[in-house]
Amino acid sequence: MADIESGTGAEAKATLLAEPVRAALVHGALPGEPDALETAALDRVAHFLTEVASQRQPGQPVVKIESSEVKGAQHNRGRMHLMQIAVINDDMPFLVDSIANCFSACGLVIHRLLHPVLCAERDAKGVLGRFQPADLPGGRRESLIYIETDRVNAKQRAALEKALTTTLDHVRAAVSDWKRMQDALTADAERVTDDEGSALLRWLLSRNLTQTGYELRRRDGSVGQSLGICTLTTKQGGEPLLSEATIAAAFEWFEEGGRTPLVVKSNQASRVHRNSLIDMFIIPVREGKTISALSIHAGMWTSAALASPPDKVPVLRAALSSLMDKFRFDPSGHAGKALFHALTTLPHDIVISFDRTTLERLALTLMSLSDRPRPRLVLATAALARHLYAFVWLPRDDVSTARRVAIQNMLVDAANAPLLSWSIAMEENGLALLRVTLDLRSGGVVPDEALLDSQLKHMVRGWVPAVEAALADFEEAGRAAALAEKYAAGFPPNYRNGAGPEEAALDIVELHALAGEEDEKRIRLYRNGDDSADRLRLKLYSHAPVALSDAVPALENFGFKAIEELPTMIERGKLGHIQRFLLALRNGGSAQAVLDRSDRVGHSLANVINGEAEDDRFNELIVSAELDHQAVVLFRAIYRYLRQTGMLYAMATFVDTLRREQTITRALIDLFVARHDPAFSGDRDSAASAADQAVTAGLDAVSAIDDDRILRLVRAFVQATLRTNFFLPAGREALAFKLDSAKIPGLPAPLPWREIWVYSPRVEGIHLRAGPVARGGLRWSDRRDDFRTEILGLMKAQRVKNAVIVPTGAKGGFYPKQLPDPATNRDAWLAEGTESYRIFIRALLSVTDNIVAGKVKHPAQLVVHDGDDPYFVVAADKGTATFSDIANSIALERKFWLGDAFASGGSNGYDHKAMGITARGAWVSVQRHFAEMGTDVQSESIRVIGCGDMSGDVFGNGMLLSKAIKLVAAFDHRHIFIDPDPDLAKSWAERSRLFALPRSSWDDYDTSLISKGGGVFPRTLKSITLTPEMQAIIGTQDTDMEPVALISALLRAQADLLWFGGIGTYVKAASQSHSEVGDPANDRLRINAEDLRVRVVGEGANLGVTQAGRIAFSLGGGRINTDFIDNSAGVDCSDNEVNIKIALNREMLEGRLSFEDRNALLTRMTDDVAHLVLEDNRLQALGLSIAESAGAAGLPGYVHLIERFEASGKLDRAVEGLASNDQLLRRAPDGRGLTRPELAVLLSTAKLTLQDAIEHSNIASDPATTTDLIAAFPPEMQQSQHDAIVSHQLRGEIIATKLANRIVNRLGLIHPFELEEEEGCSLADMASAFVVAERIYDVDQLWAAIDSTPMPEAARLTLLGKIAYFMAGQMADIVRNMPTGSLPTAGLDQLKTGVERLIGASEALITEEQRQRNRALLDELVALGAPEDIARRTTLLAYMDGAVGLAYLSARLESDGEMLAMAFVKLGDVIGLDWLQASASRIAPSDPWERLLMSGVVRDMKQLRLDFLVRQGKGDPIIQIDRWVDNHHKRVQQFCDMLHRARTAPVVHAAMLAELANQARGLLGR
Repeated sequence: MADIESGTGAEAKATLLAEPVRAALVHGALPGEPDALETAALDRVAHFLTEVASQRQPGQPVVKIESSEVKGAQHNRGRMHLMQIAVINDDMPFLVDSIANCFSACGLVIHRLLHPVLCAERDAKGVLGRFQPADLPGGRRESLIYIETDRVNAKQRAALEKALTTTLDHVRAAVSDWKRMQDALTADAERVTDDEGSALLRWLLSRNLTQTGYELRRRDGSVGQSLGICTLTTKQGGEPLLSEATIAAAFEWFEEGGRTPLVVKSNQASRVHRNSLIDMFIIPVREGKTISALSIHAGMWTSAALASPPDKVPVLRAALSSLMDKFRFDPSGHAGKALFHALTTLPHDIVISFDRTTLERLALTLMSLSDRPRPRLVLATAALARHLYAFVWLPRDDVSTARRVAIQNMLVDAANAPLLSWSIAMEENGLALLRVTLDLRSGGVVPDEALLDSQLKHMVRGWVPAVEAALADFEEAGRAAALAEKYAAGFPPNYRNGAGPEEAALDIVELHALAGEEDEKRIRLYRNGDDSADRLRLKLYSHAPVALSDAVPALENFGFKAIEELPTMIERGKLGHIQRFLLALRNGGSAQAVLDRSDRVGHSLANVINGEAEDDRFNELIVSAELDHQAVVLFRAIYRYLRQTGMLYAMATFVDTLRREQTITRALIDLFVARHDPAFSGDRDSAASAADQAVTAGLDAVSAIDDDRILRLVRAFVQATLRTNFFLPAGREALAFKLDSAKIPGLPAPLPWREIWVYSPRVEGIHLRAGPVARGGLRWSDRRDDFRTEILGLMKAQRVKNAVIVPTGAKGGFYPKQLPDPATNRDAWLAEGTESYRIFIRALLSVTDNIVAGKVKHPAQLVVHDGDDPYFVVAADKGTATFSDIANSIALERKFWLGDAFASGGSNGYDHKAMGITARGAWVSVQRHFAEMGTDVQSESIRVIGCGDMSGDVFGNGMLLSKAIKLVAAFDHRHIFIDPDPDLAKSWAERSRLFALPRSSWDDYDTSLISKGGGVFPRTLKSITLTPEMQAIIGTQDTDMEPVALISALLRAQADLLWFGGIGTYVKAASQSHSEVGDPANDRLRINAEDLRVRVVGEGANLGVTQAGRIAFSLGGGRINTDFIDNSAGVDCSDNEVNIKIALNREMLEGRLSFEDRNALLTRMTDDVAHLVLEDNRLQALGLSIAESAGAAGLPGYVHLIERFEASGKLDRAVEGLASNDQLLRRAPDGRGLTRPELAVLLSTAKLTLQDAIEHSNIASDPATTTDLIAAFPPEMQQSQHDAIVSHQLRGEIIATKLANRIVNRLGLIHPFELEEEEGCSLADMASAFVVAERIYDVDQLWAAIDSTPMPEAARLTLLGKIAYFMAGQMADIVRNMPTGSLPTAGLDQLKTGVERLIGASEALITEEQRQRNRALLDELVALGAPEDIARRTTLLAYMDGAVGLAYLSARLESDGEMLAMAFVKLGDVIGLDWLQASASRIAPSDPWERLLMSGVVRDMKQLRLDFLVRQGKGDPIIQIDRWVDNHHKRVQQFCDMLHRARTAPVVHAAMLAELANQARGLLGR
C-alpha cells in the first residue's frame, strides 16, 4: 500500500494496479488469444478491468458495458465498432459458461473472452488496494471477466446488463447453497424406500447432478424451505420452477402409488452452467400415511451422467435387465448389445421418467433402426402428462434447418402445443435423432403417432422416388423416371421440406422446357390455398438467376407488388434456378382472375424477362385490361412512333387512357385486325367500318381531352397504316408499319410521302420517303428519343440534294436499344449495332414489293392498302459506311429485284473514298466560287482552314485536289493542326502520305515540315501557348488559349477558304440559339456566320453551317452554296451505280451477261461515272450562278416563285429558312437579290417540281428523249448495253431527272415557270418546247462551246443568261403554235425544217434596226471577253425571234417561209412593232403582274403579225402589206406618230407600252 501511496499520482497508481491484471491476462489466456492481443490492446483491457474492479463489496458483482472502437479480436479484422464488457465477481464455479450462455440467449456473438482470476485486497469500503496472485494462501479470489461483442443500441444494452445481473444472482445462489442442497438430497435418499429410487438419488449425489435449487412445498402451497435458485424465484416474485397445477398433480401421483422419485422437466431453462430445461426430482414427505409435503430438487444431469452406460444408472439398469429377461436377449449377443446401445443412446434425463412400456417401445424402435436406418417418429409423454416428447430419426443427409423446422411445425400443429426445446444428436448408423419437447399444459393433445409417422415418411421418404411418382401423374412412366433421375436429387433440403415432391414435379417440367436456350426463362403462376384473395405466387425458371433489380420492376410493370422472393438452385445451379415470388395485385382485385389467364399472363411475363418484349407500363394492360401480349406490343409500337413525332404524352398517361377506355381500346384492336390480318375471313371493309364507328361512338363519351386526343392519334395511326408485317412471320423479329404520313395529324413539316416505322425490343427505326422513287442513306442514330426528328431533317436535305439524281429524297435511321458499353467491349457493341441494322433492313423489305419476271409482286400474305411500290434503295450514312454489303446480302438472299443495287457502294460498287467523288464534287463548287472572283484555285494559291483530318474521305480527298492549297489550320475531334506559312509542295506531299495510311491523325504529320510557329496540339490540353505566327492567323494578342477557344478563333480567322470535311455544325447565324442548331457537342466552339472572315465556304460535309448561317454569310458578301449542292456528288455517284446495275442486273438475270463481266464493266466505267457526276455538279453550281446573276432585278420573280411553290405544297418557307416577302423585297434598294443558299433551295425545288411534271407526262416515251436516257450512262455502256438502257426499268424517271436538271441549270429558275404562267401551259408542254428549241437551234452544242472555251466568267455567265432569255422566247413561240400535249418529236417534225431554212436566210430577212440592235449585243458580249464566234451564235437566237411562228405558218399555209418572214419583218418595221416588242422585253417588271403584262405585249407583237398574215391568205404577202398600209394610211400614221412620241420620251414605261400594244391590236385588226 505504501508503494502505491508514494506513487506519482493517479496515472501511476492505475498503471501499478493494472500490471498484475495484464500479467494474468497473458498467463491465463487460452492458446492463441495472446497472439491476437497487441501490447496496446493488453494495456487497454488491463486498465479497463482494473477501473471496473476499483470498488466492489464482497458478494456484489460489478458489471460495466461501454462502446469502443477497438481492433478486431479474431483474425486481425481491423478496426471494429465493438462493445466491451467487464464482469467483476467473487470467484466461483459456473461463471464463464453461465455468462457465455447469457450472451447467446441475447443473440450476441462473443468475439473475445478473457478470464483472469486474482486475489484482491480491498478496504472496508471495497476500494481496491492491489491485486495479488490467485494462488495466494488465504487470499480473496476475484473473477475478472472481459468480453468483446458487437455494439448494440441503448435498449439492448440495458437488457443485456439486466440478464447478466440475473445470471450472476443465479450462479451465486446455486453455489452458496450447494452444501445444504446436497444434505437435503442425502436425507431424501435415506427416506426413500424404493431401492432403485433411493439408489438413483445416491447415484446423482455422486457428481452426476449439478444441483441448482431446492424447495419444500407443503400441501397448502406454502414453502417450507428454499435453497439455491428457488430462493430467487420466491424472493423476486418470478415464475416458480413448477406450477401449482404440477405440484397438485405430483401429490396425486404419489397418492396413486407412483414411483419415487418422480422425475419431470421444468418449463424454465437453467441460467446456471447449461442452457437447458431444469430437471426436477420430487420425493414425497409423509406423515404417517399422509403426504404432507413434496421435497423438490432442481438441477441438471452432468455430461458424465448423460453418457453413463445404462447398466450403471439406477432405474435404467432395472429397465435394461427387465427387457433382457423379457425378450431373452443374450447380453453378449447381437440383440442384447443392440438393446444396450439403444438405452445408452437414448437421453437418460428424459427416458428415466418414462414408464416401462414407453421405454420399451423407444428401445425396440431404436434397435430396429440400427439394423435398417430409415425415417421414424415415436411420441412419448412424461410423468404427469405435462410434456410431449417426440423422437424423430432422420437420415443424416436429410437433416437441415428447414427440415427441422418443418417437422417441428408439423408436431406443433398436430399437438396444438407450443415448442419448449429441441436438440439434435448425430448417431453412428447414419441417422440423426431430433428430440422435440412440447408443452401440453394449455390445451395440448397427444396426436396420432401413426399419422405423424406417415407424414414424416412422406416428408423425408426417398426424394427421387417421391418426385418420380409425382411426375408420373402427367408424364409417361419412362420419361418421368428419366426426369426424376436428372433433376430430383438436385433440389436442396430446404426446398424439399417446404415444397414437396408434387411441387418439385411441376418445377421439373418447367425447368426441362427451358431446353438448351441459355438465356430463356419460363414463368408459372399459382396460388396456395391459404393465400388471401389479392395474392398469388409466381415461379421464375432460368439457367442463370435473374437479378431482383431486373425481375421486380418487370413484375411491378405488370401491376404486381413483390412481397417476398425465395431463390432455389437445382444441383447448385447446374440444372437451373427457381425464383419464387409472393405477389399482390397493386390495385387490389381478385388474383383468381389473373390465374384464369395464367397461361397468357405467364407467357407475356416470360417474354419480358427473356428480353423478347419490353419491360414498361404497357404490360399492366395484360392484367388490368385483359389484353393479350400482341395487342400490348401493338400499342407500345404505336406509342413509340407517336413519341418520335413529338407527342408529349408520357407513357403512364397513354397507358392509363387505354386502361380506362377499354371499350375503345378493343375497338381499335378490332379495327387494326380487320384492316391488316391476312387471316381475317369476313367482309374486311364492313368490319373495319363497324370498328371505326365503335371508336367514334366511344370517343363521343370520352370527357377527358387528353384521353380523346390520345385515342384519336392511335386511330389515325391505324388508319394511316398501309401495310404491316404484324401478322406475318417477319413481324416476330421486328414490326414494320408502312404509313401514309399525310393521314397522321400534327406531324412536323415536311411531310414524307410514305414512311416505314420499325419497332422491336432490340431496335427501333424509321424510313422516310419524299416520293415513290426515293433514295437516301440509313443512319445509325444515337438519338434514342427523337431520331425521327433527326431523320426528317436529313430527308429534307436529301430531297433537295437529290434534285440532281433520279430518286427524290429519302432517309432512314435506326437506334439499337441493347448496345453493350463500347468502352468495355467495342466488338460486342459493333456486333449488336450491325445485327440491329440487319433487323432494320429485313423489316423494311418485309413490307416492300418485289419485281418478279417483270411484274410487281406483293409480299406473301401481306394486306396492301396502297398500289405497287417496288422501288426501295438505301445507302450508307453515319455509322453504316461499311454496311452496304450487309444490306445487299439480305436483298440477294430475299431475291429482291434490285440485287446488289439495293445498297450502293458495296464490294461490287463504287468506292466513294477511293474515287474521291464527294470531295471532287464539292471542289467543283469551290472552283466556281473562286473563278467568279478571278482566281484559278488549281494554279493560284489559296489559304485554307479546314474541319477534319487526312484520314477522312471528304477532307482528305479534298485537300489533295489542288497543289496550290495552303492549309493553314485544321481541326478534328482529336487535334488542332496549324501551319502558318506552309510550303506548297512539301505540305501537299505530306498530306498525301497521311491520306495513304490505313489510319492517321494530325499527330502523324511530320512536324519538321510545319512552318515556324505552327504545330499539332491535342484537344485534351488545358491550354495552348500561342506563337506570334498563330496570333497573326487568328488576330489576337492573347498568349494562350484553351483548345475550344482556339478552334473558335480559327473559324473566325481571315483566309480564302473554309473547308468542311468533318462531322458537326460549327457556324450558325447570330439570330439562332445553340439549342436550335441541334448539335450540343459543339456548342462551345460554334461561331456566328457574321464573324466569318473567309471569302468562300466549301461544304464537303453535311450541316457544317446552318441554313440561316449560310444566308447571313452570303448577305455579308461571302460565297457559299449549301451542303446539298456542294456534296451531292456522293448521292449522284450512288444513283448512277444503282441505275447502271438495274440495267445490267436484268442482263445477268436473262443470261446475256455474267456476274464477273458485269463487275469488270463497272470497274472500267469508274472514270466515266465520275465524269457524269462531276458534270452534274458543275452544271448545278453554274445554274446557281446564272440564277444569282439576276440580282436585285430578279427579286420580284423569285418572290413570286416562292409563293407559287408554297401554294402548291412544294416548299415550306419556314422549314427551308426563307424570309418573308417583305424582308426579301427590302433587299432590292440595296442592290441585293436572293443569296446562293436561298437560290439553292429554289433550284432544287424547281427541279423536283419539273421532274414530277415530266414523269407524269408522256415525254419520256417520246423517241426524241431517248438521247437523254442514253446520255445518262457511260459511253462504253452506251455502246455495249444500248438495248438494256433503252428498256430500263426507270426510263421515265431518268429522262425526267436529266431533262428537268438541264432545263433549270441552263434556263435558270424563272423562265420555265414564267413561261408556264404566261402561256397558260403545263410544265410538261414547257419541257417539250425546251427539247424542240434546243434541237432546232443546236443550243446544246452552243452550251458545250461556252462551257469548254476559256473566257472571263462574267462573259460566260452573260452568254448563258442571254441564251436562256432567247430560249424562253423560242419556247413560248413553240408552246403557242403547237397543240397542247405535243411531244418533242411532233414539234421537231413540224418546225425544224422551216426554222432551218429561215436560219439560212436570216441576214437577208432582218431590218437595219434589228441589225444594229444585234450588233450592239455582239459588241457587248465581245467586250466582256466572249469569243466572237460564240457571241455570233448567241445573237443568232435573237435574230430568229419569231422564226418558230413563221415556220409553223409556212407549213400551215403551204407558203414560202422566206417570203412570209420578209412580210413579218416589214410589217413590224412599217408600224414600229419591232421597237415596241424589244422595248417591252427590256422592261424590268416591278411585280408579277407587270411582268405578265409586258410578256403579253411581247407575245402579241409577234402574234398580231402572224394573225395578220393568216388573214391575208395565199398570195404575195409583201404586196398585201403595201395594199393594207395604203388602205389604212391615216390610221397607220396616227399610230406611228404615237409611237414616235413614245420613242422620244425620256422614260419608256409599262403603261405606255401597254397602251401602244392595245392601239396596235386595234390597228392590225382592221
